[in-house]
Amino acid sequence: TLRSAQVYFFDDNGGVRVPASWTLQYWNGSSYVDVPSASGYPVALNAYNTVTFGQVSTTRLRVTLQSGAGSVGLLEVKAFS
Repeated sequence: TLRSAQVYFFDDNGGVRVPASWTLQYWNGSSYVDVPSASGYPVALNAYNTVTFGQVSTTRLRVTLQSGAGSVGLLEVKAFS
Protein backbone atom coordinates (compact mmCIF):
# COMPACT_ATOMS: atom_id res chain seq x y z
CA THR A 1 0.00 0.00 0.00
CA LEU A 2 1.57 3.26 -1.18
CA ARG A 3 0.91 6.99 -0.83
CA SER A 4 4.00 8.68 -2.34
CA ALA A 5 7.07 8.16 -4.47
CA GLN A 6 10.30 9.92 -5.33
CA VAL A 7 12.13 9.86 -8.66
CA TYR A 8 15.72 11.08 -9.10
CA PHE A 9 16.74 12.60 -12.45
CA PHE A 10 20.15 13.74 -13.64
CA ASP A 11 21.46 15.77 -16.55
CA ASP A 12 25.00 15.41 -17.92
CA ASN A 13 24.74 18.60 -20.04
CA GLY A 14 25.09 16.41 -23.10
CA GLY A 15 22.89 13.63 -24.44
CA VAL A 16 21.31 12.70 -21.09
CA ARG A 17 18.66 15.16 -19.89
CA VAL A 18 15.71 15.39 -17.51
CA PRO A 19 12.42 14.32 -19.06
CA ALA A 20 9.98 16.76 -20.60
CA SER A 21 7.37 15.20 -18.29
CA TRP A 22 6.60 12.01 -16.38
CA THR A 23 3.79 10.19 -14.61
CA LEU A 24 3.53 7.38 -12.08
CA GLN A 25 1.33 4.37 -12.72
CA TYR A 26 0.38 1.32 -10.68
CA TRP A 27 -0.85 -2.16 -11.56
CA ASN A 28 -4.56 -2.52 -10.71
CA GLY A 29 -4.62 -6.27 -11.32
CA SER A 30 -5.23 -6.13 -15.05
CA SER A 31 -3.45 -3.04 -16.40
CA TYR A 32 -1.30 -0.03 -15.50
CA VAL A 33 -3.27 3.10 -14.59
CA ASP A 34 -2.24 6.54 -13.34
CA VAL A 35 -2.06 6.95 -9.57
CA PRO A 36 -5.12 8.84 -8.28
CA SER A 37 -5.01 12.48 -7.18
CA ALA A 38 -1.33 13.02 -7.99
CA SER A 39 0.08 16.18 -6.41
CA GLY A 40 2.07 17.01 -9.54
CA TYR A 41 5.17 15.76 -11.32
CA PRO A 42 8.16 18.06 -10.76
CA VAL A 43 11.26 17.77 -12.92
CA ALA A 44 14.05 19.09 -10.70
CA LEU A 45 17.63 18.44 -11.75
CA ASN A 46 19.92 16.25 -9.61
CA ALA A 47 17.31 15.87 -6.88
CA TYR A 48 14.48 13.62 -5.73
CA ASN A 49 11.17 14.69 -7.26
CA THR A 50 8.27 13.81 -4.95
CA VAL A 51 4.71 12.97 -5.93
CA THR A 52 2.00 12.21 -3.37
CA PHE A 53 -1.25 10.53 -4.34
CA GLY A 54 -4.34 8.75 -3.07
CA GLN A 55 -3.55 5.44 -1.40
CA VAL A 56 -3.12 2.45 -3.74
CA SER A 57 -2.42 -1.21 -3.06
CA THR A 58 -0.32 -2.80 -5.77
CA THR A 59 2.49 -5.20 -6.59
CA ARG A 60 3.95 -3.06 -9.40
CA LEU A 61 4.81 0.56 -10.15
CA ARG A 62 5.84 2.13 -13.43
CA VAL A 63 7.30 5.54 -14.25
CA THR A 64 6.33 6.72 -17.72
CA LEU A 65 8.75 9.21 -19.22
CA GLN A 66 8.36 11.65 -22.09
CA SER A 67 11.83 12.50 -23.35
CA GLY A 68 12.67 16.04 -24.33
CA ALA A 69 16.04 17.17 -25.70
CA GLY A 70 17.80 13.80 -25.28
CA SER A 71 17.80 10.51 -23.46
CA VAL A 72 16.31 10.57 -19.95
CA GLY A 73 18.62 10.27 -16.96
CA LEU A 74 16.69 8.31 -14.32
CA LEU A 75 18.80 7.08 -11.41
CA GLU A 76 16.40 5.87 -8.74
CA VAL A 77 12.74 5.41 -7.80
CA LYS A 78 11.56 5.15 -4.17
CA ALA A 79 8.03 4.26 -3.06
CA PHE A 80 6.55 4.98 0.39
CA SER A 81 3.55 3.76 2.35
